[in-house]
Amino acid sequence: MALVDDDPYVRAALKAVLSGAEVVSLVGVYSDGDEIVAGDVDDARVILMDVRMPRMDGIRATKELRKRANPPEVIMLTTFDLDDEVVEALRAGAAGYLLKGTAPALLIDAIRRVATGETILSPSITRQLVSLVHSGAERRQEARARLAILSRRERDIASAIGQGRSNAEISAEMFISVPTVKGHIGHIFTKLGMSNRLQIALLVHDAEQEGPGPRQ
Repeated sequence: MALVDDDPYVRAALKAVLSGAEVVSLVGVYSDGDEIVAGDVDDARVILMDVRMPRMDGIRATKELRKRANPPEVIMLTTFDLDDEVVEALRAGAAGYLLKGTAPALLIDAIRRVATGETILSPSITRQLVSLVHSGAERRQEARARLAILSRRERDIASAIGQGRSNAEISAEMFISVPTVKGHIGHIFTKLGMSNRLQIALLVHDAEQEGPGPRQ
């Protein structure tokens, strides 16, 4: 994994925590977003990325990294709970966020989970997150148009994800197996060009904002 933060004290503290963890291999430490984008991060499966940096912020750096053929997973680091900029980073494909000062054990567990393809926001936090996102008419119409390419079952599952439902909960509510749910979610990712559930949840929230136009 790699670490990106412009504060030398934060870098030093996080490096000490990560270097002492048996399950984490730290392959790079960077002081700004442009450095990680220009660097060789092929060996980094997970990147801890500061949101605010002077030359290239974490949002732009995340967008650039997620364009790659085999992109790393990105965990955003922020001082503020549910910062608006973190929402934009999640739209760009970040796998979640952590507050600076997160306990070492929780930090290591989050990195482990993200490396295996999970996001690090619980369903309750997902619901809190999407409730803070406000969409204009243009974003709402764009979101509805994107969701319209999904099948009815896929739209129902996307809506459930937007409500913070887990795969097991979706399975029970729709009377289908968990592997079937996972298969549908894989198709949703492919059709929408997305890589994690948070992006789906935010898109669904945008589409469900009140405004003119037919609901899909």
